[in-house]
Amino acid sequence: MKTIGLLGGTGWTSTITYYTKLNQLVNARLGGYHSAKILLKSVDYHDIMNHYGQNHEAIEDTLCTELLDLISMDPDCFLICCNSLHKYYDMIKGHLYSDIPIFHAVELVAEHLKAQQYKKILLLATPFTLEDGFFAKILEEHGLQVVIPIAEDRIKIGTILDDLLNNTLKEDAKTYFKDLIASHTDIDAVVLGCTEFPLIIDENMSSVPLVDPVDLQVQAAVEYALGEA
Repeated sequence: MKTIGLLGGTGWTSTITYYTKLNQLVNARLGGYHSAKILLKSVDYHDIMNHYGQNHEAIEDTLCTELLDLISMDPDCFLICCNSLHKYYDMIKGHLYSDIPIFHAVELVAEHLKAQQYKKILLLATPFTLEDGFFAKILEEHGLQVVIPIAEDRIKIGTILDDLLNNTLKEDAKTYFKDLIASHTDIDAVVLGCTEFPLIIDENMSSVPLVDPVDLQVQAAVEYALGEA
């Protein structure tokens, strides 16, 4: 079994989901007492969060340093446990001087959406991700039509995200997301473009399929780790 590297703590509540799902999937494949071989590099997310949309260079420097540290531990592949940080990974990957495979959340989503022949999707993500446009741009480059919530909804989403990052789940937030999804009647799927949103949004809240980048990353990593890809 190959070793999977995780850059986590970004935020810590969703990193737990990666760790859990990787072990569950490996055990489901192998049975017995098997679990995933994981190297977890957990970072302090505070400074990264405070720099989104303000200081790109600071985030690039932090991410590069942390990834180089993870790579020095010699995992066979790695995942970044934060969709937003994939923007910065694409900016600094040439400075890593590594051929260790990464399972890129946004690219995996684009491939999945195309394979399912979806045409138009609703992207739910952090205000930064929605307003920066890097996630939507990659999907659009793959021929997909992307709808994002309006400014008022993006503010509300930001408030909910702050709660989730502090491990607080509020019932009214579930109602909000259910109503938001229902208000978009001409979409083929919903992409959960924030790693915390699967903690609060489930299939019972949507009449169209939910696409979770965490699941796609975990599946790809486990297939690779078990020699199936």
